Amino acid sequence: WAYHAGVAYLMLRRYKDATRTLGEICSYMQRGFKEDSTFVRRSISPCFFHPALIVPNSLKTGQLRKLPNSEQFNKNYDRMVALLAILTHVCPPTGLVEDSLLRVIREKHGPQLSKVDSGEDSYEDLFVFACPKFISPALEGDAYKLQILQFGKEMEAQHSSRKLRSYMKLYTSIAVSKLAAFNDMEEEEFLPLLLSFKHRMRQLEEDGSYKSALDIHYHLSNDTVHVDEAEKQRRFENYFMAQIAQNADLMKEIEAISTEV
Repeated sequence: WAYHAGVAYLMLRRYKDATRTLGEICSYMQRGFKEDSTFVRRSISPCFFHPALIVPNSLKTGQLRKLPNSEQFNKNYDRMVALLAILTHVCPPTGLVEDSLLRVIREKHGPQLSKVDSGEDSYEDLFVFACPKFISPALEGDAYKLQILQFGKEMEAQHSSRKLRSYMKLYTSIAVSKLAAFNDMEEEEFLPLLLSFKHRMRQLEEDGSYKSALDIHYHLSNDTVHVDEAEKQRRFENYFMAQIAQNADLMKEIEAISTEV
């Protein structure tokens, strides 16, 4: 269900929840495909693949690759990585995705995301590859094409917002007229974009509260935009988990060394 929940969160513009949901399951699956990972199955179906169905350190290494329907797992994993590529590009992950998974995203979809930045390409190809085939209870209309159309409209608005964010990260304060000129817009036309960007990235989270998904805070005072970098949460668990994994690899290599004389 994590895959479908991630798609639903994406379409609801709950980017942080989508990133968190897909990032957790992809991290589990990434470890499961490696030689040094150990997992056991509890009647796993590709449609209901969830971390709760997996118990670490239970069976031999590489167990996930040996399970029935492992090809389907691979396909779902690739789809979710493509969705994460969209999400991490639109909304900064801020510690929600492991570094190893971010490297996978850059390797698989880095060139395509670079084309999105330059305006040569859009997110639609990634979304068409990654999204499920939407169905509609109504007899008329094509729900699949409609969802792609709605997604395209939303991402078109996000493209101009990403450009705006990239400029604001360079300043602590900047005149509205100057920021508008950077975005090739008149000041009167630019002000609604400035306000809608903050509104668009304010989203409902799992705890029921509304928070900003931006990694910067900004406010408008007279004719000046004041920018503060969002407070960074220091997280150490990823570092310790990586060190534990490296230690396990080292112990395996040591145990494999022959000590016979």
